[in-house]
Amino acid sequence: MYDTLAEVSAILGRSKEALGQFQAILEPTIEQAADDHERLYWHHIYEEEEHRFDRLTALLPKLEEALADEAFLSRENGDFLRLLQDISLEKFGLHNFLEHLDLSLFHYKGTEHEPPITALRDMTAADYQRMKAALETLNRALDAPVSLAASVPTDEKEHQKDHLKLAQYAVPPAASPPIRPQEGTRRQLTVGSLKNR
Repeated sequence: MYDTLAEVSAILGRSKEALGQFQAILEPTIEQAADDHERLYWHHIYEEEEHRFDRLTALLPKLEEALADEAFLSRENGDFLRLLQDISLEKFGLHNFLEHLDLSLFHYKGTEHEPPITALRDMTAADYQRMKAALETLNRALDAPVSLAASVPTDEKEHQKDHLKLAQYAVPPAASPPIRPQEGTRRQLTVGSLKNR
């Protein structure tokens, strides 16, 4: 269990670092937005990731503290179980971050930001698969469900309508290539325009 939690800590640490890099790219985009709609769109993504950054800032020291005391890692310890619930919710945060990176690739296609965002996206996709496997391992080790329904993305819910799921987020990245805009196009995505994809 210790090794699995150490891997989770490494994943969340990388994600926190990646969030900072992504926010640095978004800041000038928000500042230079062409209109209120574009500003709100990017602000919304920035704000969600800022909240996640704050959650990770609080969670990572607790996780490191737990790793320093193996006696803490017990299913009889309520604090440990709450920590696992927080980790489970951050799996969902990792999924949202992956979607935000994919959305941003439409906007930043052909710019100097495309390569770093693509690298962040690929790292996050791989880490998301690792996080899912780690939570499965913890479920088996504790003989108890660690994942909460609230931490399961729409794309992975068994009883969700198929037309609401996006396959590229429900399967491992090797089986499904990332969404990338076609060469020579630079689309601006909005919540409304996603309905017409």
